[in-house]
Amino acid sequence: MFPAHETRDRKESIELEHVDRERSVHDERPIGSSSAFQSRNPNLGNKSFEENTQENSHELSLENSNESIYYPDGGFKAYSTVFASLMGLVCSFGLMNSTGAIESYLEKNTLKTTPTTTISWIFAIYTFLTFGCNLFSGALFDTFGAKKVAIPGALLVCAGLLATANCTQVWQFILSFGVCCGVGCALLMAPMVSCIAHFFRKKRGLALGIAMPGASIGGVVWPLVCNSLYPKIGFTWTMRVLSFIFIGLLTVSCLLIDDRLDEIDGDSKNHSASQVWEKVKQSIDFKTLRDPVYLLLVGGLFMNEFSLILCFTYIPSYALNNGYSESLSLIALTVVNAAGVFGRYIPSHLSDSYGKFNLMVAVSAIQALSILVFWLPFGHIKPLFFIFCIIYGFATAGTLALTPLCTSQISNPRDFGKRYGTAYFFVSFGNLICIPIGIAITNTAAGYDGMVGFAGAGSCSATLLFVLARYKLAKFSMKAV
Repeated sequence: MFPAHETRDRKESIELEHVDRERSVHDERPIGSSSAFQSRNPNLGNKSFEENTQENSHELSLENSNESIYYPDGGFKAYSTVFASLMGLVCSFGLMNSTGAIESYLEKNTLKTTPTTTISWIFAIYTFLTFGCNLFSGALFDTFGAKKVAIPGALLVCAGLLATANCTQVWQFILSFGVCCGVGCALLMAPMVSCIAHFFRKKRGLALGIAMPGASIGGVVWPLVCNSLYPKIGFTWTMRVLSFIFIGLLTVSCLLIDDRLDEIDGDSKNHSASQVWEKVKQSIDFKTLRDPVYLLLVGGLFMNEFSLILCFTYIPSYALNNGYSESLSLIALTVVNAAGVFGRYIPSHLSDSYGKFNLMVAVSAIQALSILVFWLPFGHIKPLFFIFCIIYGFATAGTLALTPLCTSQISNPRDFGKRYGTAYFFVSFGNLICIPIGIAITNTAAGYDGMVGFAGAGSCSATLLFVLARYKLAKFSMKAV
């Protein structure tokens, strides 16, 4: 039971990441009392103390756990970790945002005699493993910390790109790019995102807003590098140059990245091999889906990724199909990612004041509207197509940047890596099938317009699920959630 003098004002409670933890500054009752429960949710007034306690037990466990942990919210180590995360995301998420630049080249050159549906499996397997293996990398991060997970991931990504440079057949691309780079990116993504939650609490949105644009920066730079180098040195040496750049960036990232696992989990160094394996197995925990807010969030992420992976992979191919030059098609992907630099920072920064789920609903709705209002009817008109690229890039990046913030808001910090990884484990199955389904639609009478409509429907479904998650947290209240 907390004494009354520990109550906080509204602004501070918003920053503590959970809307149901609000306490009025005029309420002098301990939060353990039934009247305090009712003051925080007037809809509970007609329920018994036992019912109220049961409904709020998850909330209080998060609050007690969060308040028992000290967060620096600044300092050299904290911000050097943010910089390390930025560098790592430039390579991991940045590579994922640039797959369209690789796919369009393979389709028109190296694998031009191969059916597009067959080529699509290279990138479907890559995205599936990148997100699916997050389940294990999240648990490994919770156990071993950032460095011991990030270093093997960096080695796999760099080796995978070097191997991709020498590929000539689909199965070779699947093994080198799909499997090797996919698993490597998965091992990088969990520590690069989760480590920030170890250092920041009140400024977590700001810190992630600084790091997450790395994904869009990579998505801007890598297509430009490919567009510049393909005609000069060919595909093989372009992939090698990318690998050499990744080696430099990921070396810096792995040297600087850190965590506070000892402070958050004092027993982290006492795990035997069998205990670690048990923890990895326990990461596949369907009980987490009993939390309705988490379930709705995962559903929204599933549909959101289902849509955006399809768009990022085939925007260049769509442009080529509509008569745009190969150079202009890659510039379109670059514009999407350039807009994403702002989309990853601005919503994250605003979320500290206006609420994580509020911002998620807003940017997801903008993303859906951009597809249905601009891309679907006007994609063949060059100026309007590039307007779509700007709006879509901003909104999509916003949903990606807000994902760890929304997850951390409803998660115990000790389980954040596992919950974040578990969410993307389910998302990965959508990624596995969305690209083959989308490209199969393009081979029907509906063509690329059918694929765009399919992506728009997925984005609308995601928005609806985010709205429901927000409703479960605060009903129709206008508070920051």
